[in-house]
Amino acid sequence: MGRKFRDQFTDPKTIKKIEDFEKTPQNQARLRSVKEGMKEKIKKPFYIGCLGLLLVFITLAYLKSYGVILLCLAWYFGTKYLRENQASLARDYTDHFLRPVLQEILPQTRVNYFEKMDVGILQKLVPGSEGYYSNCHILFGDDLETEFCNMQSYHYIKDSDGNDQKRVDFTGQVLAVKLNTQIKGHIRIVPLVKENFLGHKSYGQYGEKRREEEEIQTESLVFNQAYSIFSTDTFYSRLILDPHILDILNNWKDKMKLCLYLDQKQISLAFESREFLFSVPKTPEDIDKLSLAGEYEKIQEKLADFYDLIDRIVEKLY
Repeated sequence: MGRKFRDQFTDPKTIKKIEDFEKTPQNQARLRSVKEGMKEKIKKPFYIGCLGLLLVFITLAYLKSYGVILLCLAWYFGTKYLRENQASLARDYTDHFLRPVLQEILPQTRVNYFEKMDVGILQKLVPGSEGYYSNCHILFGDDLETEFCNMQSYHYIKDSDGNDQKRVDFTGQVLAVKLNTQIKGHIRIVPLVKENFLGHKSYGQYGEKRREEEEIQTESLVFNQAYSIFSTDTFYSRLILDPHILDILNNWKDKMKLCLYLDQKQISLAFESREFLFSVPKTPEDIDKLSLAGEYEKIQEKLADFYDLIDRIVEKLY
């Protein structure tokens, strides 16, 4: 990659620089003003909603059928207002807290909170799901334009009445880069979801071994007990997956499930953290807790390890 981006995220000077920037009097005053505006946007829908319900009930009592029409109009404009208000909150959060932190580290970083990541990337990581939702799309200003998003995947089952019930398969984060890897086909590293007493392994939403894939064993017993490697390119699998990369993956196994996908044109990584990062604040208390340094710390470790993986893979390939 030409630069070791991991060092930028692990360098203690980075967090100190962000903290010092946040503590300047002008920034303190600006962030206080932004927070007050965000609190108003959270409180206002509640007050407007109460007033609207009161007017609708009065109208229903005195105008009967006209009240139903008014109720429909109130519902339409109310939901439209809530969507616009949520989008405004997201812009405030992105413009004043998230983007400044990320651009302090990588100046060309771009953030579009409601933009989605290419669903093809998500399907390769969690192929067992039927639907995919993503938000907080970030394009980092590094040499490879690393992509980030929150992602949730799901499938549907039929209940006893024949109705569709949504079941969430994955909630977490995805990081991806476009890179010519020279891999023939693909390599999947998937976490073990469960194993029965006969030793049969199951990988759930991450997908079982496919007909065209070969399972690659490593010399790390710890790794083999937590992950499986399914590959159509044995040579590059053994070339790329050295002990250092296996150690990175092993270090995550007790924190959360992790899935790595590589093909000829991209490398992507999914962290099953069971939560979204950089969520738009929902209460005044959430807003009070916002800080530039706090937002940075949410993603520091994931990005550092991802860049470390990319650096090691590039070193093996070129």
